[in-house]
Amino acid sequence: MKLCGRTAQVRDAILEALGADDCAAVDSQALAGIESLDLEEKQLTALRAGDFDGLTGLQYLSLHENQLTTLPAGVFDSLTGLQELRLDSNQLTALPEGVFDSLTWLQDLWLNGNQLTALPEGVFDSLTGCEGCGGWT
Repeated sequence: MKLCGRTAQVRDAILEALGADDCAAVDSQALAGIESLDLEEKQLTALRAGDFDGLTGLQYLSLHENQLTTLPAGVFDSLTGLQELRLDSNQLTALPEGVFDSLTWLQDLWLNGNQLTALPEGVFDSLTGCEGCGGWT
């Protein structure tokens, strides 16, 4: 997915992280060099499946305090180096099956402050190095 086709808030945060003005000029090497992405309080109501594609060097992603109710399947699949993921204080009611399967380096996961009523079986199984992954109240 090209940078210009991403959710507007995600695109703008990537451009800010790179200090760039033109999304068409951002290449895969620049995307891979981003280590942190702050999307806190950006009034996000939805994400697209390819929003984080190419961000292979991302270690920290905050989606804290938005209005996300669902996550698309595969949304975090390319974030294989992610160490901290903040999804707290949203309105998530469910998680897609396998949503965290690619996040084998994750150490911290924040899910509190959502409306989760049930989780897919084994949703945390791939998070073997994550001490703070499993609590979701």
